[in-house]
Amino acid sequence: MPCATVHRLGGVLVTDRQTDTEARLESAQASAGEQVELARKRMKTRYDSRAKDHHFKEGDLVWMHNPKRRRGLSPKLQQNWEGPYTVVKKLNDVVYRVQRSPNAKPKVIHINLLAPYRATDHSSM
Repeated sequence: MPCATVHRLGGVLVTDRQTDTEARLESAQASAGEQVELARKRMKTRYDSRAKDHHFKEGDLVWMHNPKRRRGLSPKLQQNWEGPYTVVKKLNDVVYRVQRSPNAKPKVIHINLLAPYRATDHSSM
């Protein structure tokens, strides 16, 4: 007889206890994997519901997000967006080269930091 079948622990063979523990661990691991997958799907759905799908062409005017703070003025009163910038080139699906003026150095910016520029007419106020 193997040693595992000879030893009894609380009236249950050791091999039976090991088998039961392994089955419970596998069940817990499968359950945890399902919960992780459900959480991943919920997070993706939530992100996709708020994500904006912008596509810019060369020559479009855009705002660029720049949260850099300058001294001398309360951060609450400082502007987070600079612009308008002109889209010079689309480098790939999410990266653009933009330029503030024809003489300025172009910047390479991720699409998440860009927003469409809409001119406002303040003369009618």
